[in-house]
Amino acid sequence: MEDATRLRPCLFDITPAEIGRVVEQFYASVRSDKVLGPVFNAAIEDWPAHEAKIAAFWRGAILREPGYGGNPMQVHLANSAIKPAHFSLWLDLFRATVQRELRPEIAAAFFLLANRIGKGMSSGIENFRRPGGSPPILT
Repeated sequence: MEDATRLRPCLFDITPAEIGRVVEQFYASVRSDKVLGPVFNAAIEDWPAHEAKIAAFWRGAILREPGYGGNPMQVHLANSAIKPAHFSLWLDLFRATVQRELRPEIAAAFFLLANRIGKGMSSGIENFRRPGGSPPILT
Protein backbone atom coordinates (compact mmCIF):
# COMPACT_ATOMS: atom_id res chain seq x y z
CA MET A 1 0.00 0.00 0.00
CA GLU A 2 1.38 3.39 -0.99
CA ASP A 3 2.09 5.88 1.77
CA ALA A 4 -1.01 8.11 2.15
CA THR A 5 1.12 11.26 2.58
CA ARG A 6 2.46 10.81 -0.94
CA LEU A 7 -1.08 10.78 -2.36
CA ARG A 8 -1.70 14.39 -1.26
CA PRO A 9 -0.32 16.99 -3.66
CA CYS A 10 2.28 19.45 -2.50
CA LEU A 11 0.94 22.87 -1.56
CA PHE A 12 3.07 24.81 -4.04
CA ASP A 13 6.03 24.32 -6.34
CA ILE A 14 9.18 24.55 -4.25
CA THR A 15 12.19 22.26 -4.04
CA PRO A 16 13.69 20.74 -0.90
CA ALA A 17 16.86 22.73 -1.66
CA GLU A 18 14.88 25.99 -1.75
CA ILE A 19 13.26 25.14 1.58
CA GLY A 20 16.68 24.39 3.03
CA ARG A 21 18.07 27.70 1.78
CA VAL A 22 15.12 29.63 3.25
CA VAL A 23 15.55 27.92 6.62
CA GLU A 24 19.30 28.54 6.66
CA GLN A 25 19.01 32.21 5.69
CA PHE A 26 16.05 32.80 7.99
CA TYR A 27 17.84 31.46 11.06
CA ALA A 28 20.95 33.47 10.20
CA SER A 29 18.68 36.54 10.42
CA VAL A 30 17.07 35.30 13.65
CA ARG A 31 20.44 34.69 15.34
CA SER A 32 21.52 38.29 14.67
CA ASP A 33 18.18 39.93 15.50
CA LYS A 34 18.37 42.11 18.62
CA VAL A 35 15.06 40.79 20.03
CA LEU A 36 14.74 37.25 18.69
CA GLY A 37 18.44 36.40 18.73
CA PRO A 38 18.80 36.18 22.52
CA VAL A 39 15.65 34.04 22.84
CA PHE A 40 16.64 31.57 20.12
CA ASN A 41 20.36 31.51 20.94
CA ALA A 42 19.56 30.63 24.56
CA ALA A 43 17.22 27.82 23.52
CA ILE A 44 19.09 26.19 20.64
CA GLU A 45 22.37 24.43 21.31
CA ASP A 46 22.85 22.77 17.91
CA TRP A 47 21.88 25.11 15.08
CA PRO A 48 22.55 22.65 12.22
CA ALA A 49 20.33 20.03 13.90
CA HIS A 50 17.61 22.62 14.57
CA GLU A 51 17.69 23.85 10.99
CA ALA A 52 17.51 20.27 9.68
CA LYS A 53 14.47 19.62 11.90
CA ILE A 54 12.72 22.81 10.79
CA ALA A 55 13.49 22.11 7.13
CA ALA A 56 11.90 18.66 7.64
CA PHE A 57 8.86 20.38 9.15
CA TRP A 58 8.46 22.63 6.11
CA ARG A 59 9.06 19.78 3.65
CA GLY A 60 6.33 17.84 5.43
CA ALA A 61 3.93 20.78 5.48
CA ILE A 62 4.53 21.81 1.87
CA LEU A 63 5.82 18.77 -0.02
CA ARG A 64 4.04 16.16 2.14
CA GLU A 65 7.34 14.41 2.87
CA PRO A 66 7.34 12.19 5.94
CA GLY A 67 10.06 12.71 8.51
CA TYR A 68 9.05 15.44 10.95
CA GLY A 69 7.72 14.11 14.22
CA GLY A 70 7.81 17.07 16.57
CA ASN A 71 5.15 19.15 18.30
CA PRO A 72 5.95 22.82 17.69
CA MET A 73 3.26 24.16 20.01
CA GLN A 74 4.52 22.12 22.96
CA VAL A 75 8.12 23.17 22.31
CA HIS A 76 7.21 26.84 22.17
CA LEU A 77 4.93 26.61 25.22
CA ALA A 78 7.73 24.99 27.21
CA ASN A 79 10.01 27.97 26.65
CA SER A 80 8.70 30.80 28.82
CA ALA A 81 11.04 33.26 27.08
CA ILE A 82 8.91 32.96 23.92
CA LYS A 83 6.18 35.57 23.97
CA PRO A 84 3.22 35.99 21.59
CA ALA A 85 4.69 39.32 20.45
CA HIS A 86 7.77 37.51 19.12
CA PHE A 87 5.74 35.95 16.34
CA SER A 88 5.16 39.23 14.49
CA LEU A 89 8.93 39.79 14.49
CA TRP A 90 9.46 36.17 13.37
CA LEU A 91 6.99 36.71 10.53
CA ASP A 92 8.67 39.95 9.44
CA LEU A 93 12.02 38.18 9.19
CA PHE A 94 10.43 35.21 7.45
CA ARG A 95 8.72 37.44 4.89
CA ALA A 96 11.97 39.26 4.14
CA THR A 97 13.79 35.94 3.75
CA VAL A 98 11.32 34.30 1.38
CA GLN A 99 11.05 37.49 -0.68
CA ARG A 100 14.83 37.59 -1.00
CA GLU A 101 15.35 33.87 -1.66
CA LEU A 102 12.37 32.75 -3.78
CA ARG A 103 10.41 33.66 -6.88
CA PRO A 104 7.63 36.11 -5.97
CA GLU A 105 4.70 33.68 -6.34
CA ILE A 106 6.49 31.01 -4.28
CA ALA A 107 7.53 33.57 -1.67
CA ALA A 108 3.92 34.71 -1.34
CA ALA A 109 2.60 31.15 -0.96
CA PHE A 110 5.30 30.22 1.59
CA PHE A 111 4.63 33.37 3.59
CA LEU A 112 0.87 32.76 3.64
CA LEU A 113 1.48 29.33 5.15
CA ALA A 114 4.03 30.67 7.65
CA ASN A 115 1.68 33.50 8.58
CA ARG A 116 -1.16 31.06 9.31
CA ILE A 117 1.12 28.87 11.41
CA GLY A 118 2.72 31.83 13.21
CA LYS A 119 -0.62 33.39 14.10
CA GLY A 120 -1.86 30.03 15.37
CA MET A 121 1.24 29.59 17.52
CA SER A 122 0.97 33.11 18.91
CA SER A 123 -2.72 32.66 19.77
CA GLY A 124 -2.06 29.24 21.25
CA ILE A 125 0.68 30.51 23.52
CA GLU A 126 -1.41 33.46 24.62
CA ASN A 127 -4.40 31.26 25.37
CA PHE A 128 -2.53 28.46 27.13
CA ARG A 129 -0.62 30.89 29.33
CA ARG A 130 -3.69 32.95 30.25
CA PRO A 131 -3.74 33.34 34.04
CA GLY A 132 -6.68 32.20 36.10
CA GLY A 133 -8.15 29.92 33.49
CA SER A 134 -9.96 32.73 31.73
CA PRO A 135 -11.63 31.87 28.42
CA PRO A 136 -9.42 31.78 25.35
CA ILE A 137 -9.27 34.62 22.88
CA LEU A 138 -10.61 33.54 19.52
CA THR A 139 -9.23 35.52 16.59
